[in-house]
Amino acid sequence: MAVSTPSTNAPTPEGRRLLKRAIERSQRRQVQFPPEFLRDDSLSSVPPLAQMLQGGRGGEVRLKLYLTMTMLAVGAPHDIKNVPARRWAEMLALPDPVGNGARRVADAHSWLEEAALIKLDRRPGVPPHVTLRSPSGNGKPYGWRGRWWINMPIGFWENEWVYRLPAIAVAFLLVFRDMRSNRVEANPPWLTSHQKERYGFSEDSWTRARAELEAHSLLTVRRTPQGRDFDFTRLRNTYWVHTDKLG
Repeated sequence: MAVSTPSTNAPTPEGRRLLKRAIERSQRRQVQFPPEFLRDDSLSSVPPLAQMLQGGRGGEVRLKLYLTMTMLAVGAPHDIKNVPARRWAEMLALPDPVGNGARRVADAHSWLEEAALIKLDRRPGVPPHVTLRSPSGNGKPYGWRGRWWINMPIGFWENEWVYRLPAIAVAFLLVFRDMRSNRVEANPPWLTSHQKERYGFSEDSWTRARAELEAHSLLTVRRTPQGRDFDFTRLRNTYWVHTDKLG
């Protein structure tokens, strides 16, 4: 299967500078997301992560913008002030950052607001004041409680994977990281069809994401027998995502 390229240009020196400044300002080593952001165990709705990628090309900007805003908005009230759309566009290496790139960022902001993932305070003549809401998409204030969350290493931004990977591969970095849980590479996880449905992605999305991540040496997929010695043995795909290679 051919590997696609993300809908971005190579970053400009100014785009790199802006991204580096955002990373330094965040002072993070990882960015955390709750399970509700990427899966719905009840199968009653499509999780926010999968929703972002629906509807065509806009998903590229929605996802990368949202992840980067989450990286930057560290402490309460988890807000970002006075960042023009053109600067976000340049930071994310969108083509024509002053024109179409800025419009794509504005469209992504509006979509994220409608999805209850952010709140926008729009004022005439100035960039909108962005406040993150709960990553579960329930519109509540940002934050969650629980013993499990999924990490995106800061190397995703520091080593420019945010530019190199298309949105489907970025999304599945989180999905496969969630699957890893407390397992080790010698005993990688596998999923039943029911468990895969929790993430809300089509089989085609799983196939495309696998191809992208394998092409970048970020994923190992093996056919592994499941079952005891005298049971019916079934071969299943096991998945191991190499988040350490993000840097």
